[in-house]
This record gives sequence, structure tokens and C-alpha cells, in this order.
Amino acid sequence: MMQKILKFIPAFPCVFKLVTNLYCPACGGTRAALAFFRLDFLTSLKCNPTFAYLVLIAGWLGIGALVRKTGKGTGEIFRFRMWMLYVGLAVFFGFGILRDIGLYFYHYDYLGDFY
Repeated sequence: MMQKILKFIPAFPCVFKLVTNLYCPACGGTRAALAFFRLDFLTSLKCNPTFAYLVLIAGWLGIGALVRKTGKGTGEIFRFRMWMLYVGLAVFFGFGILRDIGLYFYHYDYLGDFY
């Protein structure tokens, strides 16, 4: 069924990858999402851990919304905090930089787009 859905999603080339011959920080995000939905969490983390972080934060905030909606408490601990954004940006750019270091200096390309 997933193959039928993917036929309708247009594939746009990554301009960053075309210009620099390196992965952009978002490269692998779609593969990470597809692996996550197949319950292949290790592959999802390898492709791009940002997606798993987004799912984790969305779940955390969703629990808070449910707690507030049911009236069982204030759900104060489940509210959005700025550190969540900062950690997400660190994961996003940090992983992108580390992956490109492995690609450029060690020719380690586990996504298989270059080598």
C-alpha cells in the first residue's frame, strides 16, 4: 500500500546535495519517516534522527493536551519549552554536520546516494 501512496508524491531533488555533493541536514528525513512507520526504528534513527525527535516531542505535547482536555490536571510538565526547540535544532544540524564529515573525509555513505 505504501508503494501506491509514494507514486503520488513528487520527488524533488535536493538542491544542497546537487550543489555541494554533501547531504543537507534534512536528507534522509523521508526515509526515516517511512522506516519509522514500518516499525524499523534503528533504520529510522540512522537515516535521520530528527524525525524520531519530532515524534517524541509531538507525543509528549499530545499527552499534555490530553491531560488538560480531560481535566485530570494542568499538564504543566507537558507544555512546550524553548529547550525542546534548541535540542531539536542541535540534533538537526549536529547530525547533518557529523554525517557530512563521515561522507567527505571517510567516504562513509550509508544512505547510498554518493558511493
